[in-house]
Amino acid sequence: MMLDFKKGQLVVHCRDGLATVSDETLIGEKEYFIVHTLRGAGENIYVPKDRAENIIRHLMDIKTAEEIIQYIKIVELEYNSNTKQRRDSLKRRLISGEIKDIAFLYKQLYFYRKNEDGTIKFGPVDLDMLNFASNNLLDEFAIVYNKNRDDIEEFIDDKLV
Repeated sequence: MMLDFKKGQLVVHCRDGLATVSDETLIGEKEYFIVHTLRGAGENIYVPKDRAENIIRHLMDIKTAEEIIQYIKIVELEYNSNTKQRRDSLKRRLISGEIKDIAFLYKQLYFYRKNEDGTIKFGPVDLDMLNFASNNLLDEFAIVYNKNRDDIEEFIDDKLV
């Protein structure tokens, strides 16, 4: 099934978070969406239309956002002390681009921040992945709930209690 996106539409890129569909183009015989990332350098990424559903997705709506918040509430800590296995697991979830995987990573970072006894020991690479996922999810929540990005984390934390 080929997803349809319109020029100017906000989407979520599986690796780069929020992006805008800036145009469509034909290269050879293949059709592409051109998406412009909103983070970092704001680069253009060419997404093959026939594989778009694996690379970009529509922004979640309020109903989906509420479902994701309910999901986050039930996510449990999944900490593996084996660094390689832990990183591989985190990376698989991050690159999947699936909203539930990103929400799972958001909750793991939440557990780490609330870890008063120091039993959860994430390294810098782990924290980079978790922070990246968390920021992408919070960016999307801010758009969906029409909240200022600086206020969305507290807004979501209030919904989680």
